[in-house]
Amino acid sequence: MAEEKVRVLGPVEVASDSKERVAYELMNQIANFEMDGQGEARKTPRYWLSLYRKCHKAVHGYTLDLILQDN
Repeated sequence: MAEEKVRVLGPVEVASDSKERVAYELMNQIANFEMDGQGEARKTPRYWLSLYRKCHKAVHGYTLDLILQDN
């Protein structure tokens, strides 16, 4: 598998009230709730990206049916 390189040419800032930040915080809250009493659970990158995508859809006003779709 070829290694891809990513370059960021300027500063990256996520405003505390941006939809992306809200989605990130929601993702953390859900993950913490799912791990309640289980300690530090190991999650896959697929888990985190899928959860963030669902949270991102939620803060952008998608319906629950659309949020829960895997595509």
